[in-house]
Amino acid sequence: MLSSSIEMVTIDPKKGRYTDEENEIIINSINEGLQQGKREREILRELSEKLNRGYAGIMSHVRKLRSEYPDRFVSSDDSSSTGRLNSWEPHEEELVIEAVNTYSEEGKPLSATIAELEKKLNRTQGAIYQRIYTLRRKYPEKFKHLPPQRPRRRRKLPDWQVNLPVIHDLNDTSAFPNPSPEELSSTVENQLATAANHIQSPQASLQNWSTSEEEMVFKAFEERYGKLSPEGKQKLTQLMRQYGCTHVSITLLTLSDDKDFANIIIDFLTKRLQHSKFI
Repeated sequence: MLSSSIEMVTIDPKKGRYTDEENEIIINSINEGLQQGKREREILRELSEKLNRGYAGIMSHVRKLRSEYPDRFVSSDDSSSTGRLNSWEPHEEELVIEAVNTYSEEGKPLSATIAELEKKLNRTQGAIYQRIYTLRRKYPEKFKHLPPQRPRRRRKLPDWQVNLPVIHDLNDTSAFPNPSPEELSSTVENQLATAANHIQSPQASLQNWSTSEEEMVFKAFEERYGKLSPEGKQKLTQLMRQYGCTHVSITLLTLSDDKDFANIIIDFLTKRLQHSKFI
């Protein structure tokens, strides 16, 4: 009994080249599933379990098979879920606007709206978020609540570009007063105290600058991956300041679409299992 349970834990997904038999199973399963009205994501998950292959690997291999054997797959006219174009239909956009307004009035986060729309539309969460962002800019009057715009700070020119330097006469010693030792000591102490306060509280400025848009990104992150540590929150804030909240949000919502995401999760799971103590 114990040995069988250990075998179940240590089974790893198959790797390497796909056999002809696996290729036939993949093509037949996709065609049959699409004709039955199944979503392609659901079919790929079933294939992943059936063939003991990683989901990202199956998805990548299906793209390769489609490019090599397009005649083996059902046509795009018969499979609306495989031949998605980037264009959005008007009724899809109306559904997005209606869902965003409904959920915002109920006080629910945008991530919950996107998760619900993902079930109704054959779109990834990243694509839905991008469409919401586009529709808000294109038709702001159709939305009941809009996120506050980030204030744009004026570019501050350095003093040397605004104020002309004062050129003193080198022979005039009165222009360069000699401070007393007490004044020098006081100045140095004040500078050291300011530096010490800054070192002891490096997150203070970041916390005070936090905007509502950044708070939404924090909330979406914690709903997916758990509560952030102070160091993690500081690093995520720095990323938003560097790349912008929109870019960070879209990337966050499309992490699972990256082919390396599953491998990173497996590596993390391996480390946890290696450091965990089982009874």
